Amino acid sequence: MDQSPNTSSYILNLADRCVKCGLCLPQCPTYALTANENESPRGRIALIQGWLTGELSPTSTLTQHIDQCLLCRRCERVCPSLVAYGEIIDQSKALLNEKTNTRFSIPSFISNSSLKLLLNKNFSGILISTLRFLQKAGVFALAKKSGLFRLFGLQRLTAYLPELDKQVKTKSFYPAANTFKGNISLFTGCLSKQLAPATVNASIKLLNQLGYGVYVPEQQVCCGALHLHEGNKQQAVTFAKTNIDIFNQQKDITHVVSLVNGCTSQLREYPQLETTGSFVPEVKDIIEFLADAEWPENIKFQPLDKKVALQIPCSLQNILRAEDKLLSLINRIPNLSLDTTYNRCCGAAGSYFLRFPTISDQLKDQAISQLNQTSPDLIISSNLGCALQLKSGLSQDKNAPEVIHPVVLLEQQLIQ
Repeated sequence: MDQSPNTSSYILNLADRCVKCGLCLPQCPTYALTANENESPRGRIALIQGWLTGELSPTSTLTQHIDQCLLCRRCERVCPSLVAYGEIIDQSKALLNEKTNTRFSIPSFISNSSLKLLLNKNFSGILISTLRFLQKAGVFALAKKSGLFRLFGLQRLTAYLPELDKQVKTKSFYPAANTFKGNISLFTGCLSKQLAPATVNASIKLLNQLGYGVYVPEQQVCCGALHLHEGNKQQAVTFAKTNIDIFNQQKDITHVVSLVNGCTSQLREYPQLETTGSFVPEVKDIIEFLADAEWPENIKFQPLDKKVALQIPCSLQNILRAEDKLLSLINRIPNLSLDTTYNRCCGAAGSYFLRFPTISDQLKDQAISQLNQTSPDLIISSNLGCALQLKSGLSQDKNAPEVIHPVVLLEQQLIQ
């Protein structure tokens, strides 16, 4: 029996670990909203088992139940049988794509080719620069007010676009600013330079201050998470092999440090894609790396008398299991008051906010409602997609708290 990934027998072997105990049910966002067993982890596993054993056909209803999983993987944290739920879903989507040409997680108006363009750093750089110009010139606001975006079905996509700053043009290397401790390579993700330049700059500055030289390989490509979640495993494998080759070329680095929690999770799980090689340096999220680093005594932060609400991204909490690292970083800033913590899915989930807007908005509203309970001055989120999700929900409130990446906040409070 073939036990290689992306085969029925391999997936069934993983799925058979599920004893259907139901401990996952209260953890699942879609089950909480619908009370539908098919929208729960054990329900989705049962559907997959039914399809793979020939008891069920891969109908649009079946595949939609699987697709509506946010892959938050909160269920994995409570599973007594240690079911690899995320791998089951990804491998099943890949097999469904191969056998039935079923596509997942990408809206109908986004084709495979346009997704490749959007995640291509050269094209996305030109696109974001153009959008930034239109924002500054007032054309963007005019098009939004006139209903032009709604006419072309782009109102949801454009609603998530933040106020764009000038994107980062990174150098290939940034030398350590203090006593040298080693070199690392930075994985920036597809859109961090364009949509979160402050996070890129702040990360490089803090790493340099801690004594690390920072390489930023220009040839790095998309982590492949979106492609894997839509069932396009072949493209995800291609990206994985490219990134492994690129980051392994630099022989004097100790770590690959990723700026986006979701990307870090994907990089860590490259072995599930059956790549021929693996990263030589250890892969760490920027939150993990900064929290674990030895901080020189001369690095201090200005006190900040503000209330903050903390949104913990699913990838950081349920895959990387590093929420304690996030808390330790925030606590480096004196006088900062942490009043609210939200550790459920906010509904962003990669491209999920486009594919299933109703569910995404319900989860977003829940997150914002709880985060706003104590009227915080700031909302901290360490994942780009989550931050954009929260900002979109707060955009109509003139008195809304700022949504900020913890690394940006640390850099702002750094005593020069």
